[in-house]
Amino acid sequence: MTNSYIFSYMIIMKNLNLVCPVPQNQRPINEYKKIKKSVAFLWSTKSSRLYFQNILQVVVLSLLFCLFFICTSSSSSNNLHNELLYSFIVTSTLLIGICLRTYLGWVYIYDRLIQGTVAYEESGWYDGQIWVKTPETLIQDKLAGGYTVLPLLNRLKNTLGIFLCILILSFLLLN
Repeated sequence: MTNSYIFSYMIIMKNLNLVCPVPQNQRPINEYKKIKKSVAFLWSTKSSRLYFQNILQVVVLSLLFCLFFICTSSSSSNNLHNELLYSFIVTSTLLIGICLRTYLGWVYIYDRLIQGTVAYEESGWYDGQIWVKTPETLIQDKLAGGYTVLPLLNRLKNTLGIFLCILILSFLLLN
């Protein structure tokens, strides 16, 4: 009796895999789980306090590095104002690059989660195929996109805006 249940379960699971022919690593929810754990994107998923601590650490370290490099390479110390502004420009540019890369990665995942179809991206027999998500899968993906990815995107947009303003202001204040 137990073996028949196990066999039935295996047939059902096999049929479920036939319903979704997209390989496991290309399913949007699995891509979301993978990117959420990756080192390059992990910092953006932290709580607001840890997120801003990470940003502040990068700002302080890059400012100190830039100030040290600029101060040691320049011959006159009369232009501390400009050296500080150059440090802000380099730091802002660095953080804009990091945040923009993270933002674009999350936008890709968000788009894949909220779309009703999944396009195959792997070369092979399924190239160019499109799978229409089942209602259950679509609901699950939209919930993950709306409640976890969208707040991350908004926070990254705000961070990008802040550092873009710092960059523009630094350029305007530069003599």
